[in-house]
Amino acid sequence: MTELAKKLHDMIAQSGPVSIADYMQICLIDEEHGYYQNRPVFGKDGDFITAPEISQIFGEMLAAFHAHIFHLYNAPASAITFEAGPGRGTLSADMMRCYRAIAPALYEAPCYLWEASHALQEVQKTHLAPKEPVFISSLSDLPQAPLFGVANEFFDALGVRQAIWHEGAWHERRIDSQKGAFHFIIAETLEDSADHWRLPAQAEDGDIFEYCPNGEEIMGQLAHHIAHYGGALLVIDYGKSGHKGDSLQAVREHQPSDILSHQGEADFTHWVDFAALADVARRHHARLIGPVSQGRFLTELGIGERAEALRKPDDALGDRALVAAIDRLVSPAQMGEAFKVALLVPEGDGLPPGFMSLADR
Repeated sequence: MTELAKKLHDMIAQSGPVSIADYMQICLIDEEHGYYQNRPVFGKDGDFITAPEISQIFGEMLAAFHAHIFHLYNAPASAITFEAGPGRGTLSADMMRCYRAIAPALYEAPCYLWEASHALQEVQKTHLAPKEPVFISSLSDLPQAPLFGVANEFFDALGVRQAIWHEGAWHERRIDSQKGAFHFIIAETLEDSADHWRLPAQAEDGDIFEYCPNGEEIMGQLAHHIAHYGGALLVIDYGKSGHKGDSLQAVREHQPSDILSHQGEADFTHWVDFAALADVARRHHARLIGPVSQGRFLTELGIGERAEALRKPDDALGDRALVAAIDRLVSPAQMGEAFKVALLVPEGDGLPPGFMSLADR
């Protein structure tokens, strides 16, 4: 039993079963034993590989996109760049190198990183050098300025709650412990909060719906900021449009893992409900465009042409690695379809590059 598992057992013994959202957040960001606090989690030495770790072209495409939007805004002098949950800083570092070449004003703009892990902050400083990031602990720490940012594989790690239809009513699904083991239970009914969860009045026995309160709160803060001060935020995650179904998953050592095991040693995620995030954005007078598949987004931006320009006739091995990386990013069989891209902007109309396929829907 891990130290974090012992801590969770004691917590449940004192206060009763915990929500899945609280369980996830404790396992991931507990200050002493959380998954993100004390272990390498990204890359080959970690438990999973994100798109920026696959190829620097990913960051180049996002930077070129932001540079285009930045110039559409007439290059506001007060702009800031931003990343939520920047991991090892690989994505921000790649984007900064591209900004330096094609949009120097964005390179010179203050770079804000929302990162809770002090260990990862040190890694990010190294990867971004000589650029000095500004670390924030809350979105309220952001200045009142146009924001050009990205949240890549961020919303999926925010705790999600689950409702299950059982014996003619919605109940919350929670986590309990007994005799050294964790298990799911069907807890109290959700009669007073069914509307808040946006649950249907009727369902079939065993149906599960998910609700991510923290994700919606954060989207509300970001939407409010962009609605008032301008900018554009790319949201990239594996997700869906709707909140039906059990999407919880865990990864440990690059393999699927049991949600109720290896507390503090596995990454817990869920599929992001983009429709719910879009509703929140609208309520704050902002607009969430999309989502579109990551493969379609990158292809429309010209990732194939960029890869072709990087190929070297005398480097067959490098060419094969480059082709394999692009395939992993855009192929429907790899990350291209499961991962989605959405864009948070102020209210308005029109579709930017990368999202033109939405006109056909």
